[in-house]
Amino acid sequence: MSKRILILVCVALAVFMLQGCAGKKTAPSMAADASAQAVQNGDEYEDNGNGEPYPDSIEGFNRGVFSFNDGFITYVFSPFDTFYTGFFPQDIRNGFGNFYRNLAYPVRLVNALLQFKFDKMAKETASFALNTVFGVGGLFNVTRNMPALQASPEDFSQTLAFYGLGEGTYVVLPIMGPSSVRDVFGTVADSFLNPLSLVTPDSARYALVGHDKTNAASAALPAYKEIKKESFDHYTSMKDVFFQYRRGLEKE
Repeated sequence: MSKRILILVCVALAVFMLQGCAGKKTAPSMAADASAQAVQNGDEYEDNGNGEPYPDSIEGFNRGVFSFNDGFITYVFSPFDTFYTGFFPQDIRNGFGNFYRNLAYPVRLVNALLQFKFDKMAKETASFALNTVFGVGGLFNVTRNMPALQASPEDFSQTLAFYGLGEGTYVVLPIMGPSSVRDVFGTVADSFLNPLSLVTPDSARYALVGHDKTNAASAALPAYKEIKKESFDHYTSMKDVFFQYRRGLEKE
């Protein structure tokens, strides 16, 4: 594997931290925006809404890893992002994000099926077909302004929650960032459903996955920096982002 591909893969892994959960799509950046607004309004969420704290049984370890990840983002990914955003205009980066999200249609479809969410299956299928045919393979999100075709994403962690499996404790993974025990297993399962897993040779697959994650991380970086600037405790705020977003998805 060339050094260039290795750099792409390593930098790409930062996306998981910026997104607020391991291996998820770009949608978590919206949760980061919402959390940033909550912080600005003085609303620091300390529990899950039921008077119970978010599960964080290894907080000491998590805080250490979180500090390492924050340093990685500050001193490695942010400088790279300056180059990346300067080289690719916003419209081009949006097109990349649209393409990768459209390509991950099987992940959302299968998990919607496993949860018997047939309405989401229909919406996802119609959106995929229109974006693929009229959006030049998904580069353009032609269904963006079609409310009837909008649906929250489904993944295997949500499927496990649907069948009653608890989320487990919060865990911050090196480079990969905020997750939970259940989400780690869900991410691995989803990776097999993503068409990118079928790309050969390996170097091409790593490059594409790396670009997907790097592009998503770039989109989430401004919200991450805003949360960091406004937060009294950056670690707690990012944990809130993770649980609020993930639990919100489970209700949809």
